[in-house]
Amino acid sequence: MRTRSLGMLAAIMVVTALIAAGCQQQQAQAPAPAPAPAASPAAALPDLGGRTIKVATDATYPPFEMLDATKNLIGYDIELMNAICAKVNCKADIKSTAWDGIFPALQKGDYDAVISGVTITEERDKTMDFTTPYVAVNQLVLVRADETVVTGIDSLADKTVAVQTGTTNDELASKFQKEGKIKTVKRFPTFALAVESLLKKDADAVLIDSVAAAGYMGTNPGKLKTVGDPLTSEQLGIVVREGDTTLRDAFNAALAALKADGTLDQLFQKWMVEWKPS
Repeated sequence: MRTRSLGMLAAIMVVTALIAAGCQQQQAQAPAPAPAPAASPAAALPDLGGRTIKVATDATYPPFEMLDATKNLIGYDIELMNAICAKVNCKADIKSTAWDGIFPALQKGDYDAVISGVTITEERDKTMDFTTPYVAVNQLVLVRADETVVTGIDSLADKTVAVQTGTTNDELASKFQKEGKIKTVKRFPTFALAVESLLKKDADAVLIDSVAAAGYMGTNPGKLKTVGDPLTSEQLGIVVREGDTTLRDAFNAALAALKADGTLDQLFQKWMVEWKPS
């Protein structure tokens, strides 16, 4: 949601996920964090001493994070954060909060970390720290299933595009608007509202990440589709406060261990390939 000449970026393994509920083929990428040495015993992982980690997420971004029918947090990011804490002896206290205040709340100390489909960017890296990437996504154009005029970014010059405020999708839409490729940009506090505006024909398209696009196509079967070529490729990471090397290094070690034991692949398969909305 929400590249990067950062030295921490790891090699990318490209995985194509068939989202049956959306009846479309989506591409997502699962970068592999640098693996722990093969001979490292589990005991060599950092130990956070049972510490409770206050984690912020914006639970409007399926399949990364969402609320189930009983208002419990579920999704790829939620399971990943809990798996990380199982590796490095911490407890993840994950709360849903509005996206537009999520980073100020982290910097103020209300939270220790953010996991919410956050794109790693050089600009963000100036004021916060990222783990190694755990997933890579593309930005795409999402339209209604019956759309015939909008076929990609080059057909939006006289159209209205919806985005979530403060995301990299918002930044890209602003760039395209300045270049004359988009006429109007409508900004919403959540992607759910942006997609709702599209379905209500208050917008002609939504700029959105590929995995989230598949999620919304799954929750709105037969009503949405993506068009055109991918607009960007972005890598997602977990955010901690700038200079918090204790958490960053522990999370990185856990991500490496989760990659080595197959857990990352299992989570990717479950949420990015097999997940279907109830």
